[in-house]
Amino acid sequence: MDSDIILKINVKNLALLILCLLAFKTAPAQDKAFGIPQIEYFNRREYNAATQNWSISQSSQDILYFANNDGLLEYDGVEWKLFRDMGHFVVRSVKSIGDRIYAGAYGEFGYFTYKNNRDLRYKSLAVNDLLRSYEDYWNIHEWNDKIVFHSEQSLCVFKNDSLINVIPARSRFTKSFLVNDLLLVHDETEGLMEVRGEHIYPIAGGAVLEDKLITSILPLSENIMVIGTLTDGLYTWDMQGVSRWNVPANEVLKEGNIFCAVSYEDHYLVFGTIQSGMIIADMNGEVIFQIGKDKGLSNNTVLSLFVDKDGNVWGGLDNGIVKVNLRSSITFLQGYYDLGTGYAVSRLKNDWYFGTNQGLFMIDDEEFTDPLKNRSDFSKVSGTDGQVWSLYNTGETLLCGHNLGVFLVRGDEARLITPPTVNGAWIFRPVPGRDDLLVAGTYNGLILLEKINDFWEYKLTFEGFNESSRYLEWSADGKLWISHGYKGIFSLEFNDDYSGIDEVETYSIEDYPEIGPAPVIAVLDGEVVVTSSNGIHRVNNSGEIEKYTSLDEYFDGQYPDRIINDRFRNIWYFRNGTTGVLRFMEDESFKDVHFPFMLLENKLVPSFESSYFVDNDNVIFGVEDGFAHYSVREGMEFARPFKLHIRSFRGSSDTISYILNYNGGIAEKRQVVVPEYAFRDNSFEINYAAAYFREGYVEYSTYLSDYDIEASSWNSNTSRQFARLEEGNYDFVVKARNSFDVQSEPLVFSFRVMPPWHRTIAAKVVYVILCLMLILLIVYIINRQIEIHNRKVKIKQKEEYRAKEEKLKNEALETEKELIRIRNERLKSEMTFKEKELANSTMNILQKNKSLMKLKSEMYKISSLNDKLEMKKQIKYLVSRIEKDIDSEDYWKVFEVHLEQVHEAFLKRLAEKH
Repeated sequence: MDSDIILKINVKNLALLILCLLAFKTAPAQDKAFGIPQIEYFNRREYNAATQNWSISQSSQDILYFANNDGLLEYDGVEWKLFRDMGHFVVRSVKSIGDRIYAGAYGEFGYFTYKNNRDLRYKSLAVNDLLRSYEDYWNIHEWNDKIVFHSEQSLCVFKNDSLINVIPARSRFTKSFLVNDLLLVHDETEGLMEVRGEHIYPIAGGAVLEDKLITSILPLSENIMVIGTLTDGLYTWDMQGVSRWNVPANEVLKEGNIFCAVSYEDHYLVFGTIQSGMIIADMNGEVIFQIGKDKGLSNNTVLSLFVDKDGNVWGGLDNGIVKVNLRSSITFLQGYYDLGTGYAVSRLKNDWYFGTNQGLFMIDDEEFTDPLKNRSDFSKVSGTDGQVWSLYNTGETLLCGHNLGVFLVRGDEARLITPPTVNGAWIFRPVPGRDDLLVAGTYNGLILLEKINDFWEYKLTFEGFNESSRYLEWSADGKLWISHGYKGIFSLEFNDDYSGIDEVETYSIEDYPEIGPAPVIAVLDGEVVVTSSNGIHRVNNSGEIEKYTSLDEYFDGQYPDRIINDRFRNIWYFRNGTTGVLRFMEDESFKDVHFPFMLLENKLVPSFESSYFVDNDNVIFGVEDGFAHYSVREGMEFARPFKLHIRSFRGSSDTISYILNYNGGIAEKRQVVVPEYAFRDNSFEINYAAAYFREGYVEYSTYLSDYDIEASSWNSNTSRQFARLEEGNYDFVVKARNSFDVQSEPLVFSFRVMPPWHRTIAAKVVYVILCLMLILLIVYIINRQIEIHNRKVKIKQKEEYRAKEEKLKNEALETEKELIRIRNERLKSEMTFKEKELANSTMNILQKNKSLMKLKSEMYKISSLNDKLEMKKQIKYLVSRIEKDIDSEDYWKVFEVHLEQVHEAFLKRLAEKH
């Protein structure tokens, strides 16, 4: 009986062992990583919320959400936003499912959604007192088209926003897990159990875990899972039984106290601990990284873990949030290790040496490759305090170029082998054809080192050349070429025994401007080349410097500051604060690789870039504050698209901003609401962000239709402002690109600026009416004016007629007056004449009377005559005189005519009266 049981157990263990071996066999090989991944830490002052973050999730729009003590915390890649819609409770869980963000808190759970281009709005699903009595909701799962909310008292199962089942705990549900489509819960008294239908059942072999506090379950394969416990390390469950997982990571995790865990792309197992920070193991249980408080975290307690779509691991800490870039092929030996600025690396036998501005450090191979190494594992080589510029491996010893001169290094001992006259040593180059001689470039010329009895010793300082010699290279004709950043290029010929310099030829920058500024000497496939911003030149067989165009197609006019040809014929280049490599291919062409090195941008030491080629797949670079390790990783996806969002579109009259999330499809990116703004509120601020969390940078370009002539140049601004726009319809277009030159789909937000009140349709109708009224008024006024004008014309004409008539009358009167005057004058003349004639007539009459009187007197005289003859004579004389005056009747007529002419009116009145 006992033997049968033992046999069954052995068979069971054997099956488990085989399954584990199969699982491990399919696991990828362990990556080499000498340093720590890039870590970015966010403290509470940056995200403006509480310190603790209990859960993390990423939405379909790639926006991150954190269950924070103060509420639901949102991060779009640029800004943080806190939502307190769930009340003043600690938010314990968050899970993005579809277009909803589910969240759980104390006695409260529900979901957030976007609606009508507005920000998140919360809807509670805790619709009754029973649900609200279950205290904290610690986990949320999407399981079989249902949503499960886990509290310590029960599992609440919802479908289509309706509660369909409540599964109570046997004692207390401390944790719940969804692994390989299995919903598992850990009951405090019953151990690990599986939810099936509406009930829970103990798992096969789960009795081993009854007294263990299970904190994590991760899949190793479809049938094997890794179970993490708080204090007892790791176990595996193969669906049949549970056994301890005795792997290297187990002891570390047992001491660290596992609190949470997450799988990383079927490649790593990432554990968050209470005591030891974040521990990353491969699928074989080997520790790859250990990231604690000293190595980038603010503290060692990790409350939650999440892997985003860009391959970053986010950790919700007991104090802040951390992002760990596990996808990058670059890790760092910085900060915590306190090595100083990195300038040189070399490996001698089983020891690694690191030259920095603080001296020379060493560490053995086993400790260096140990992911759990600490700063005390690096020891400084005695006597090397100061600046280390270069390291030269001679096979048995190491030569160290130092600001004090040249040190000979063996193990952890160093000896200065140059005299005090050698102020500092830059670089070493072996003499062609002589394995016993080395030329070293110093601060003020060149020195010669000689190998004596397997030890290198100082031999001489070359006379005749005292320029600083940082870069040295030998050409095929035996000349030594030296570059000086300010003075140009030097070519030196030595005598046969290298005891002196025979000739120095100078190629100054002034005399050879084609070389360009700050030239640097290098060797490519045995040829001496010179690099500068002007291009790449080479020294031909005649010793002349000419253009080297073989690599121009790879640099497209942006030439490197420096190039290094490694022993694998790869060409490494340094340019604009970063690096790249032209990988030598089997067809003898090159492939430009620069994307993996984005993390090194602005971290390399300017003008002192250094690299150590461990092998064709591993390179160590000197960086500010330490070193960086690059390990080739195949299948790295650099061109993955990312999503761009308009996070806030606000007019001066808006109390709530509009948003527009791009979700990767036409339907999702259609704008539901096109806001309209009054002309007086014509002022806008637009904030946008790319949900991009990988290394490098993001730049944006924007365009506003009917306003911008063309799209703006790429820049890092994440907002734009507009004011005093003309009325009309506008489309604001924004697009983004990352450091890998991947561009997002453009996002378009439309809005409308209404015309001012005096340019509205109603105003235009009023304007038309007023115009018509004005036209009618104008017509009336014109007609009235015409009428008045006509009247005035008539009056004027009348007046003119009257004036003319008056004038004519006056002229007639004047004429008549003149005529009268003339006539009066004529009459007066006539009257005078008549008066004269009348006077004459009167005088004639008087004369006649006088004549008659005289005649009478004469008659008297005659009558007195007695003589008849005399009397007769006198009578005859009198008769003649009377005959002479006989016409007196005519005189009366003349007198009468003249009298009538002179006194016509008087005679007329006299005739009328008498």
